[in-house]
Amino acid sequence: MNIELQCCALFIIFTIFVMFSREKKLDLMNRKLFLRAISACFACLIFDILSIIMINKAVNEGVSPALTLFTCKVYIMILVMQGYFGYMYAATSMLPGKETWAKTLKIIFHIIFITGEILVFVMPLKYELDGRIVYTHGLSATAAYFLCAVFIIATIITTIAYRKVIPGRRLTAMLLWQGIWLLAALIQFIVPQILLVGFASAFGMVILYIQLENPSEYIDAATGLFTTNALSVYVFDRYKFGRRFSMFTAKIHYLTAFVEFDMQQDAVTRTSRALIALGPEPAFRIDDDTFCVVYDDKDRMFEMAKNIKRQKDAVNDLPAKGTYLLIPDSMEMSGPDEFFRFLHTYLETEQEITVADKELINRLREQNSIKELIDDALKNDRVEVFYQPFYNVKKSCFNVAEALVRIRRENGEIVPPGLFIPVAEETGQIIPLGMRVFEKVCRFLSSQKAQEYGLEQVEVNVSAAQFDYENPATFVSKYMEEYNIKPEWINLEITETAAARNRDVMLLNMDKLINMGVTFSLDDFGTGRSNLEYFINMPISNIKFDQSFTQGFFDNDKTRYVLTGMADIVHKMNLSVVSEGIETKEQVMMMKEMGVEYIQGFYFSKPIPENNFLEFLIQNNGKKV
Repeated sequence: MNIELQCCALFIIFTIFVMFSREKKLDLMNRKLFLRAISACFACLIFDILSIIMINKAVNEGVSPALTLFTCKVYIMILVMQGYFGYMYAATSMLPGKETWAKTLKIIFHIIFITGEILVFVMPLKYELDGRIVYTHGLSATAAYFLCAVFIIATIITTIAYRKVIPGRRLTAMLLWQGIWLLAALIQFIVPQILLVGFASAFGMVILYIQLENPSEYIDAATGLFTTNALSVYVFDRYKFGRRFSMFTAKIHYLTAFVEFDMQQDAVTRTSRALIALGPEPAFRIDDDTFCVVYDDKDRMFEMAKNIKRQKDAVNDLPAKGTYLLIPDSMEMSGPDEFFRFLHTYLETEQEITVADKELINRLREQNSIKELIDDALKNDRVEVFYQPFYNVKKSCFNVAEALVRIRRENGEIVPPGLFIPVAEETGQIIPLGMRVFEKVCRFLSSQKAQEYGLEQVEVNVSAAQFDYENPATFVSKYMEEYNIKPEWINLEITETAAARNRDVMLLNMDKLINMGVTFSLDDFGTGRSNLEYFINMPISNIKFDQSFTQGFFDNDKTRYVLTGMADIVHKMNLSVVSEGIETKEQVMMMKEMGVEYIQGFYFSKPIPENNFLEFLIQNNGKKV
């Protein structure tokens, strides 16, 4: 009998089935569809072998022809079912499940499948035996081959249509699987004596298993937990098919910067064992020191989270603490993108327990809305520079101004800086914003109109992020050269936070810029660590007393003594003092008495747009210089 290929294929499928069923696995829709497809392949091979045996017995031993035909029809009906399951495997994983047209398309193919199976069953079928060659033919077999071809071609078309949104490995695996099967079906249809379809389908299952459905690929070798990639696949699967879940995340924070490798490994091992012992729910290792467990029920999630916290609190031999992020209901978030954005944002919090309630999720949405607003403003040139003048006490004029970034909405409304600056600093957008502001300042100064009316220098803020990730000297020199800007026209402001954050890199960049002729100011003095060591050796020319610090001068005697003493120290260091937040004439007089060189505040002017600033200089500084 011609069953060697089928027996070989059956052995292959059985081996894959055993390996697949014994591996640690995630509850994914693709896995269920693959299990259905491989089960159909297994059944198809069984009935392929049975039909060959029955035909031999019917011809040689007089076994009932009706029973033989029934067995043969079951085989080709399962063959059609296998083709249909292959299409559903592709369509379910690739088509947008919530779209009406996608649902309709699946229903159409389901109707084609049911109708086709009925036709295959009722149509006539014949079988032939010629030595070792056994095959079936007739309208029933023709219909079965036609339906298989329809499903295979539909699967290939679907895969190609969505090639840009699926990983390359999935694209290759799907096309190989269906292409090999289609080629085998065509050969068997043209030459019925060559029984290749069963073996080809088994070979396709091998490709799918190795490339797409091998569960061990998602296992972290060090802990036995699932990997970050597995979490990504799992979350996307859950959202795509509307399956609600809860998640508990634990992060290890070491209390010292120097932790031995063995101690870290011990902490990771103990944590992973504790998570596995919680129950059957999938546990993941997100990164070296972060773990999570996904639950179907939020009450169980809260219960297990308490359990883990109790275990962690009982540990006293590790210099570490735990922080915990709990997401009770995944459906509170719009989808996987927002879910992972939330995870990324709040995993690093130092708060011991964070619960993803509606308020926290809405806060993240507002932040993302502001982020998009900043991106749009940068793209469509709605970033503007406002200028707030400094009053020069000695010269009795406004010869310095601070450049302040503003964003304008499409409707012309100005966005308050307190709304977008914190988001920009957190997302890194402060870097392109700062560069855009500096370019616009250079463009403004290049006309020299403001200089004609007494403006000598513009102060521009440089963020801590620019010292960490960019080389400020590069873009500063680029724009100064492009717009032919004199170095003495520019003063760069750095905050106490920036000064303390990355001192070595910052000083290196400051030296480069100072060598060009640019000067520096220390901004917001009084809001940071306020330690002399952070500015005593810094190459700065001005100290800016923060508004909150300055206001304390008028409200508190102790602050007044401190501020007066600090001003005296600064002057003895041959540095100038800028006092921010001055709002009344009385405050101006008191700052003058203290010997402050520059005064900035609403008493003189709020930050004003570029055109209005030029008018301000004309009105207040008088004639051209």
